[in-house]
Amino acid sequence: MTPTPHDALFKSTFSQPAHAAGALQQALPAALAARIDFASLTLQPSSFIDEALAASHSDLLFTARLDGASRVLYVLFEHQSTTHPLMAFRLLAYMVRIWQGYLERHPNATHLPAILPVVLHHDETGWSAAVSFQDLLDAPSGALALMAEHVPQFRFVLDDISKEEDDALRARSMTALGRLVLWCFRHARDPDELVARLSAWREVLREVRRAPDGVTALKRVWHYIFIVVNPPRPEELLRRLLVAAGPEFKEEMVTIADYLHEQGRLAGEREGRLAGHLEGQRSALLKLLGLRFGELPEPIEARIGAADAVQIDGWLKRVLTTPTLDDVFNER
Repeated sequence: MTPTPHDALFKSTFSQPAHAAGALQQALPAALAARIDFASLTLQPSSFIDEALAASHSDLLFTARLDGASRVLYVLFEHQSTTHPLMAFRLLAYMVRIWQGYLERHPNATHLPAILPVVLHHDETGWSAAVSFQDLLDAPSGALALMAEHVPQFRFVLDDISKEEDDALRARSMTALGRLVLWCFRHARDPDELVARLSAWREVLREVRRAPDGVTALKRVWHYIFIVVNPPRPEELLRRLLVAAGPEFKEEMVTIADYLHEQGRLAGEREGRLAGHLEGQRSALLKLLGLRFGELPEPIEARIGAADAVQIDGWLKRVLTTPTLDDVFNER
């Protein structure tokens, strides 16, 4: 699964326990959060779960002490930039894998550690799917009530910031970077909205910069904004951001804008070279086919015109060895 810019910023920020602790404390019911020792919050490596979950770019697994004792609680922190209709099932599958991994490391265990699933979500409309696993089961409500004790039951914790106001985000008991990232998740899809609101976050930006590795963290934030907005003219977005944030952040912004501009130029050159090469391959194939089989039917020419590089390459390899025109295009 290819990571989105949202996934990348989520993971780079909240894989750090100091930032994750505040986000999780905010999302959990206060009575439950009070029983978790967030100072003991420890990120587990992806391989700790299994290869299938390690391939995910939007999940983090932490351990923490519960009730100040030796009991270990697992916290599965998931990020969603869109609504997933089967999220509860997906989380259950992850939880089973975590338990399986635990039993492989503790083959004599007679109890399983508790796992707390938490989902941070942001999109343009808000979460619209079930948060309870039982709500996914296709059974009449009366029958489901009778089965309740015999089927899995859990609700994941949903922190949906899709409609949260800026004042509420800014007031969260989190690190400055954590608050800034949530704000970016909330507004980056609308560059006009983001630019209009950015000046009110100047002090948070300064607080991020003053923190250890703050300049690097800010560069990741600016990079995220430029990637998500994907402006046709990065210099125009840069100008607007500098007006809103202030010239003190110019150095990091210019570095990111120049980098993305250069990457876009190089990507365009690569695409141009590939497109030119493909057209040359098409032209060569048409000439060879014409020499061997005479005038080509219109559907064959249309098929070649729509083919990709892999298909063209395969036909070129067969054009001189197959006896008939149909055999050239036989994919068996």
